[in-house]
Amino acid sequence: MDDDVVRARWEREQVLLGLARDTPDDDFAVGGLAALAVPPTVRIVVLPCDPCAIAVPPQDPMTVIPQPIAVPCGQELPHYEMVRGTSTGYVAVPYSGEDGLWSSFAAVSWYGGVDFFLGDQGGRDRARDFPPGSRQRVVYLRKAAGWAWAAFDLQREIIERFTVGGPFRAIVAIAHATGATLSMFGAGQTDPGSTGFWDQPTAVEQHVLLLEDLADWPDAVGVEALALRFGARLDLAFGGSGERHLDRSGPDAGKFRPRW
Repeated sequence: MDDDVVRARWEREQVLLGLARDTPDDDFAVGGLAALAVPPTVRIVVLPCDPCAIAVPPQDPMTVIPQPIAVPCGQELPHYEMVRGTSTGYVAVPYSGEDGLWSSFAAVSWYGGVDFFLGDQGGRDRARDFPPGSRQRVVYLRKAAGWAWAAFDLQREIIERFTVGGPFRAIVAIAHATGATLSMFGAGQTDPGSTGFWDQPTAVEQHVLLLEDLADWPDAVGVEALALRFGARLDLAFGGSGERHLDRSGPDAGKFRPRW
């Protein structure tokens, strides 16, 4: 299939999800099912070749989205209270707040792509001393990389079970990143949670939008490598070394071990 045709399809779907590079600030990462959720922090999406296809047939939602979803190394994502169908596919939601908004979600679309929305699992906005009344976004690096690993591995399973054609576009997006900093690093890394955030590097872009196009979806080993590349790129986008998601000391020094 013509590469330009595939890219045009991806770009149309990114517009619908609020993940295009020219998305207005207030609309970034809030398209699709995110309209039912809390404000966005981190969003992880995979787009197959044809976002208009029906690759996952109608069936019991519990057979599509596992409970619980886990990182291949064993760390589990929050358990879900609700797994159900929607007009766009299937979604799992851990809980809703008093306002009815989803705190986070994991979805699988009809076209066979995953959509993980971290919501309050991806970061928080903290009060700053100066200027008075201002707030700073803190994004959880290790969680973002760990959820990406889980999302990409679920994508691998979906492709193995159903007819989901490539190529693929993997997306990791951080909303409202200007002046934001990272936290939740690997063991032995200097985490600002203990030293304060005032001297930490920050993102300079309004939103961080990371893309990687793949001709074929990787196997289990390649999925881990893909998640770690995104972890490194995310750290670099926030002024880091590209290694703060990895353990710096201990028995797993130099490796990524999702813990939260």
